[in-house]
Amino acid sequence: MAITSFTVQHRGGGMVVWDIRELVVDDTVQWTTDLNYSAGELTFDIVEVDEGFTPRNGDIVKMSWDGVKTFYGYIFDFKYTNEKFSVTAYDKLRYLKNEDAIVWPVTTVSQRFDKVCRMAEIKHRVVNNSSHKVAAEVCDSKTYFDMLKSAIEITTKANGQKYFVIANYDTVELRRAPYRSLTIILGDQSLMTKFEYERSIDDAATVVRVVREDETKGQKSTATATGKSAKDTHYTTVTAGSPHNIDNWGRLQKVEKAKEKANVAQMKAQARQLLKEKNIQKRTLKLTVLGDISLVAGNAAYIQIKSLKDIGLGTSSHLITKATHHFGKDYTCEVEMVVNK
Repeated sequence: MAITSFTVQHRGGGMVVWDIRELVVDDTVQWTTDLNYSAGELTFDIVEVDEGFTPRNGDIVKMSWDGVKTFYGYIFDFKYTNEKFSVTAYDKLRYLKNEDAIVWPVTTVSQRFDKVCRMAEIKHRVVNNSSHKVAAEVCDSKTYFDMLKSAIEITTKANGQKYFVIANYDTVELRRAPYRSLTIILGDQSLMTKFEYERSIDDAATVVRVVREDETKGQKSTATATGKSAKDTHYTTVTAGSPHNIDNWGRLQKVEKAKEKANVAQMKAQARQLLKEKNIQKRTLKLTVLGDISLVAGNAAYIQIKSLKDIGLGTSSHLITKATHHFGKDYTCEVEMVVNK
């Protein structure tokens, strides 16, 4: 396996295409995909040659690995030192960092995705449609990424489906996760060379309070979702958590303002929902594995690691949230996963 195509072309500069495969410094090509609303990134070093070629910001970069079209993007930064260019290119998702002001009517994630991509003037496709209607919203001086993030989070809360955006070579796509459930097994006996498993409650909450200012009486009316009952008479309390987590983790409290014009019943529902989201451990798994081009953010892969099985994590499939490929003689990949159990 090897890089089978690697070209740079000046935007608007005619039909001249530079083949830079022989100019790329060994083991400097790195490609990253990430579900955290960021563009795919390709970094590489190339040696300077006396043939009139110099990379320019905005240049089109195309790369294929083992005959598979892998990256299509544009140069956004380069450094020159010791007769070498260090280049950073981003795929078309980079243009979703554009800021804008939009008054959204009631629309779906799919409709909002289509509109922002059209406004950013990037080729796009809805792979998985969403039918959930997101409430009208005013977005002022926000990035397209932030607009989509808000709509996706609302949709996920409503129907449990996780959507994400990613570049499929030269086309930005809206997909539902996991996009592909790979049959690849990553583990002691298959591809893996190193792993790190983490459980964290640093962002967890065992008590949630939703607060609404009572303007007529000058007092506060509060709905609380907690693993244990509260006796404060100034608050309306609903029990929606697990006493077990309070006993083991302590009182970890989160306060949130009530939604506009929410009544007490709606505040209780809001508190229960927020507690459901926060009353958990965050589990992440990081692996270093032999490279495989299908290991990209948004896909899922199986893990099978004996020492993890010993602490309760057996063979199971998990979503890849970030993948960094290191191309070269030794093709490796760093994979980050969200572990849901």
